[in-house]
Amino acid sequence: MENLTNDQAIELIPSKAVREYLKKINWQFSERDKELLYRYLELKEEPLCYDDYVPVPHPFRSGDIVKEIGKEESGIISRFKDDASFFKWFKEFNQYDPIDWSDTGFTSVDYLAEDGKFFIRHISAMYLEYVERSKELIKDFSEGCYRSCISIASSFIRGTENSMEDFQRLCEWYVKSLKSTSTKSCTS
Repeated sequence: MENLTNDQAIELIPSKAVREYLKKINWQFSERDKELLYRYLELKEEPLCYDDYVPVPHPFRSGDIVKEIGKEESGIISRFKDDASFFKWFKEFNQYDPIDWSDTGFTSVDYLAEDGKFFIRHISAMYLEYVERSKELIKDFSEGCYRSCISIASSFIRGTENSMEDFQRLCEWYVKSLKSTSTKSCTS
């Protein structure tokens, strides 16, 4: 790698949403960070600890529905209501030594389990994309309920209209749908 430009470093990041965001905010990587991104994203070297952290801002905010690149399961971002809260955390977080390179672009993503409860995964934002919300009727009951639960949970996190009763009912329907072979539609 010789004189990797900032634009080339950004293009190494798998997430289109993150690449576009970095361009929008005119993010500038240090020479060290460009070299690390090249080694781990282009050359596929195994990340080491401590000294190999690369801070990467991302566009994902509370309530955004996302999925990991190459996977179909949707989840919900559960941190950072806006850019101000994100960059306040980002500045504070980068004052400390990170645990390892996988903390890059750290995000908390909530996923719906088969028992109707949510669980959290920490995924690098470099590997996330937004999920397009489909307006079409989903005929598969469990898939339709899953998407409805994710959508309403997203609304809760954003602070919009649905009630906890609506959300709990959908989660219960989702669990029941996994136990039955029904083809009913899932609506709130």
